[in-house]
Amino acid sequence: MGKVYSVLLLVLILVSACRSRNHGSSHGPKSLNFADREWWIKSSPEIQGPGNNLFHHRNSWVDWAGHLHLQVAKRKGQWTCAEVFSKDHMGYGRYEITVDGEFGDIDPNLVFGFFTWNPDNFESQANSEIDIEFSKWGYPLAPRVLHYSVHPVSLEKLHLERFRSGNVRPEFWNGRSRHVIEWRDTSVTFSSYLDIVPDGPVSTYHYSFNNPARVKGKEGERSAPITVPQPGENNQVRFNFWIFGEADAPLSQKGSEVIIRDFKYEAF
Repeated sequence: MGKVYSVLLLVLILVSACRSRNHGSSHGPKSLNFADREWWIKSSPEIQGPGNNLFHHRNSWVDWAGHLHLQVAKRKGQWTCAEVFSKDHMGYGRYEITVDGEFGDIDPNLVFGFFTWNPDNFESQANSEIDIEFSKWGYPLAPRVLHYSVHPVSLEKLHLERFRSGNVRPEFWNGRSRHVIEWRDTSVTFSSYLDIVPDGPVSTYHYSFNNPARVKGKEGERSAPITVPQPGENNQVRFNFWIFGEADAPLSQKGSEVIIRDFKYEAF
């Protein structure tokens, strides 16, 4: 089942790969302060990617303790999602988040993402996209919920060497966890930690320049062949919480929330 699940999972991920370039709209606040940085809030009355979603400014907010909340919530009869992205531009370095979420029980139609993205360099660097995501990708009984990827993951065929699902059972990701991306010009290393396992990471994935160069496709266009993506001048960090694929609602018909307690970045 593992190999078949991985292939199906990658197909689903690629269907949802489109990321919006919108910096928000005139509806509500355009930015917030979190972890001593300013972040744009994605908000628009129009459908946007990823998925087929509306993004609402009220779904992204910071509490009195300085923690960032992202919600999927029903507003005025429509399901809405959340995304924020950094005003600062960050490149090679160590990216770390501490997050609270019931990811083991995440709704099958929802996705939480922590990723790098450059809206301006699709052709040369496949948008410099590196992802950590929690999702069941539409499968209620999915055996894994944590996923790492270094784009481009696929074009005509699936490139399994650019993708890995964490080897920890879903229920262990309920509660607090910490996730690290270390991005160098020759490699990308992912590490995930649980508070209940203090001695080291419980899940890792190392991707290096020894992997073949691959091409990314988007809206009929192709990127250059990429091994380890380079960041470029406008590289951002993004967090989002959204409804996957063609679904227009959580399977449970209930709202959900993820709390990002902290974010740290150290340039290499």
